[in-house]
Amino acid sequence: MKIGIDFGTSFSLPAALINNNPALLLSGGQYGVPSVFYYDRRQDILIGKPAENRGKFRPENVVRNIKMDISNPNKKNFRLDGKTFGKKQIVGRILGEIKQLALEEIERKQLISQKIDGAVISVPAAFTLRELNFIRDAAQDEAALKVLGFIREPVAAAISYFNAPSAKDEKTILVYDLGGGTCDVAIVRSDKNSKEWYKVIDSDMKRIGGRDWDKLLGELIKRKCREQNSDIKFDLRTENKILAAAINAKHNLSRQEIFISDIEIEDELYDIEITRREFEKITSELLQETMRMVDKLKDNCAGKIDYIVCVGGSSNMPQVRRAFEKNYPDIEIKLFEPEKAIAFGAAIYAEHLTEENFLHDICKFSYGAKYVQNFAKYRDYKRFRIYNLIYKGDALPTSGESISYHIDSGATSTYIEIYESECTEDIYLPEEGTYIGEIEIRGLKNSKRGDETILKMTIDKSGLMQLKAIDTRTKNSADVEIQLEEY
Repeated sequence: MKIGIDFGTSFSLPAALINNNPALLLSGGQYGVPSVFYYDRRQDILIGKPAENRGKFRPENVVRNIKMDISNPNKKNFRLDGKTFGKKQIVGRILGEIKQLALEEIERKQLISQKIDGAVISVPAAFTLRELNFIRDAAQDEAALKVLGFIREPVAAAISYFNAPSAKDEKTILVYDLGGGTCDVAIVRSDKNSKEWYKVIDSDMKRIGGRDWDKLLGELIKRKCREQNSDIKFDLRTENKILAAAINAKHNLSRQEIFISDIEIEDELYDIEITRREFEKITSELLQETMRMVDKLKDNCAGKIDYIVCVGGSSNMPQVRRAFEKNYPDIEIKLFEPEKAIAFGAAIYAEHLTEENFLHDICKFSYGAKYVQNFAKYRDYKRFRIYNLIYKGDALPTSGESISYHIDSGATSTYIEIYESECTEDIYLPEEGTYIGEIEIRGLKNSKRGDETILKMTIDKSGLMQLKAIDTRTKNSADVEIQLEEY
């Protein structure tokens, strides 16, 4: 069985197609698996709800939001109760728990297939090549979970929406996905009579999510606590209580205008009254930043948008709907399966992954190789430029080629630096992009000065990089791989 996994910042969910209908692979009506990792020497490693519960008493032994720390160079390792854990190990253990829970549900439902053949994992709309490779390696190395591919979260939600019984074909939707760590937007068209059933017109992402709303609401709660007791101290355990109270208040304020949060700190009970108006005021700039991203995407879209579809748990907040109603009064707004849409879409895509006409997505970044610019003209070995091979906006899969020249005879290998950027020019300065790693081409035989090696780079449908190298004089293929720089 192929499954889809919504690997979320706050919660993760596995899903699969059962009798051609998407269904969660979680028992007991679970909302999802908290993306939480816990360790102490007595309990060993705990994942999900047990980790969350234990972490209330030992918050110093908890790792949350690991998905958003993948690219954080300041958080390479986590020291928990005297033991060090790497980010890849933590991500792998969370994905491994999701896999195990899915297997248990498959067995409980007595489905024909009793094993998982692989998973499509959803990722934010602008996760980088290094982040994709990191998640793939963590899943395969740490969780023994074969990654069949990736799908961008708002695109997965669009596929889920268009596969719902009430959905209409030949429509263009704007998906607004406000999750725990990112806000992702995509414009997707469905047309099952065309060459591509689902066509991504554009997508974008901000690293803003529900946890940022939680943080600001937590600061408001702390201010109100200080108003009742100016000497109050906030240690790690108290901060954890404040965060839990903020999340609970946020959920309740989506249904009512006023919520009173009861928080016990150092044996004293604090009754904190929070109004929806207060909450929306302190978080208004966060919301407006996501709306500016929506405006930019919509302005760049030439065609008509039929619906705005909101997904992601944080889209339940009333301020989201009101912002869309104010900015786009002529477009119908739909709240669609906020918690499940992405997992369902990933599961549907997993079953259609090999079908070329199913999904037409576009490359989110440009990828280029670093070479000396026109040495014959400038006579300067230090005049480096980045030559784009792959361009942002290209339809996936997409390929490009570059040629490198041997400076000396007898070389058996060559190295090429690779850059990722949003530059769409053919040539640009290195400082305008981001160095992501180095390609090594090995196995060159009897090379001579001036020999050419052709490097072919391909970005596949999942956004991962494939490489091939050929010596033009000998016509021999060379061994080639990329060593991505670690965060």
